[in-house]
Amino acid sequence: MHKKEFRMSESKDAKYNVDQEGQEFDSVVGSLFFGEINEDVIFPFPHFSEDQVEMAKEMCSAVSKYGEDAIDGEKFDEEAKIPDEVIRGLAELGLCGLAVPEEYGGMQLDYSLYSRVFAEVASMDGSTATMLGAHQSIGYRALLNEGTPEQKEKWLPSLASGEKLASFCLTEPGSGSDAYSIKTKAIKNDDGSFTITGQKLWITNAGTAEFYTVFCKTDHEKDGKMVEKISCFIIEKGMEGVSFGEKENKMGIRASETRAVYFDKVKVPAENVLGELGKGFKIAMNVLNSGRLSLGAGCVGGMKTILKMATEHAKGRKQFGAPISDFGLIQQKLAFMAARCYATESIVYMTTGNMIKGMNDYFLETAICKVYGSESLWTVVDTGLQIAAGNGYMKEYPYERIMRDSRINLIFEGTNEILRCFLALSGMKGPSDSLKELGKVSDVSSALKDPIKSLGVLSDFAKKRISKMIASRALTKAHPELEEYANYFSSMMASFAIQVENTLIKHGKKIIGNEYPQGRLSNMATELYVMLCVISRTTSILEKDDVPQDKKDYVLGLTKIVIKESRQNFVANLKEMTNNYDKLTAEVSQAVCNYDGYGLDIINY
Repeated sequence: MHKKEFRMSESKDAKYNVDQEGQEFDSVVGSLFFGEINEDVIFPFPHFSEDQVEMAKEMCSAVSKYGEDAIDGEKFDEEAKIPDEVIRGLAELGLCGLAVPEEYGGMQLDYSLYSRVFAEVASMDGSTATMLGAHQSIGYRALLNEGTPEQKEKWLPSLASGEKLASFCLTEPGSGSDAYSIKTKAIKNDDGSFTITGQKLWITNAGTAEFYTVFCKTDHEKDGKMVEKISCFIIEKGMEGVSFGEKENKMGIRASETRAVYFDKVKVPAENVLGELGKGFKIAMNVLNSGRLSLGAGCVGGMKTILKMATEHAKGRKQFGAPISDFGLIQQKLAFMAARCYATESIVYMTTGNMIKGMNDYFLETAICKVYGSESLWTVVDTGLQIAAGNGYMKEYPYERIMRDSRINLIFEGTNEILRCFLALSGMKGPSDSLKELGKVSDVSSALKDPIKSLGVLSDFAKKRISKMIASRALTKAHPELEEYANYFSSMMASFAIQVENTLIKHGKKIIGNEYPQGRLSNMATELYVMLCVISRTTSILEKDDVPQDKKDYVLGLTKIVIKESRQNFVANLKEMTNNYDKLTAEVSQAVCNYDGYGLDIINY
């Protein structure tokens, strides 16, 4: 089918926008750091509208059918290449321009539809999903976000049609998570153009792309001095001075192309600047924020595939006269896999739904979708391979390929470690601003130097603190069958907010360099968001009259498993905030570095 058959009519699209979009509101995860939640934003769960359901079913069905006929993950992996005709076929389905406005030849899908269609692709092959994601989730996303009408008119039609592929060029040999340390330089010429010199590393679609979103350092005058800032440029493959390294030989997603890109005095016209000069860092972060969302959605697709395979094997494999699906330890695995899939799907579509409705900042939510989704997929794949046992270890079965393909998700678009720090520090910014009223954040006693002046401030702080300590039911709209779990959430949210304040008071500015508490706070925020999304989604399902009772029972069971696991993880992290061996860990780690490894041998010690 041609992509035009899937486009929503203007009337349907307009009706959807009127029904769903409302006033702007703040980040849901950000509010958790204050110990607050707006139930009107959470309930009801943002399920697909009738128009979205129809659109999603049609597109996913067509994508699935095409995948059965054309996408051979095993072959792609062995040959380390996605055939050109497959890319053309995907493009004909409209999959290269899912979010592009119709006026430029795209599908103009909202965040939820985009994520669901992308998940369908990811369920079939990781390399294909990576190629498409690198093309549109990040490759030309800056053009969508920041491009002028002239820039969009010039490039979007060919990108949306798949005539040209796009690539996102940020990472460098000496710059990974520390994006601001890039060295690629753009020097402004007298005629207004720029000359760009530098290199980018591990760039997906590098050799096949025609369009590159490239981030460079540019010079700017500030207070009479020249300073460097990051700016964003469009570079085309045919420009003189653009070259590529050899194709990388990767562990997984082998069919997606990854290369280094070199820029040797590439002259770029002024009209190729994307957004404002010097604002490139923010542009890059905004691109990665939305890219992390599609990555989370893709993880859901992967989990569904591996769970289906594991279930079929467990039901068909007999040992001791019974299918292994009858054995308790296998049942435990299947239930865990399904629960993780349900949880990840819930956080992804709560996030997309709120983005559509008008959530202002969503970078905390998309970071959680990426971290929780990628780690869930990895553990689900590992569990599925364990169920398959010997078969899972053999190359004739897809388990080991899926495992290799899945591992990268914990690394790219921000490693999970750096995203945990990002989540914690970004989330604490609001509470830290509030605590500044007390004086020095790391020393509340300083506020007491002027008791009369500080009395009102401290009184307000104490009242807020006490209100957090007295656990009240924050989720009044949860289904009655979930009341116990809603109460768990309320108590946990209060404990979390108090711990955020305690951490800020204890560490002050030094929290920036202390990743131990950062990691725990981010883990707790993640588990709270997971619980919140699952409770909301399950409430909506339980309240529907057209959902069969057996399906409701199944969903309720998944919800209980998710919440029990999240609560256990939350409590463990909470306890470790005050009872840990961080100092010992740092000392042992230093010893490992001093010994360049283990440093022991049974022969000597």
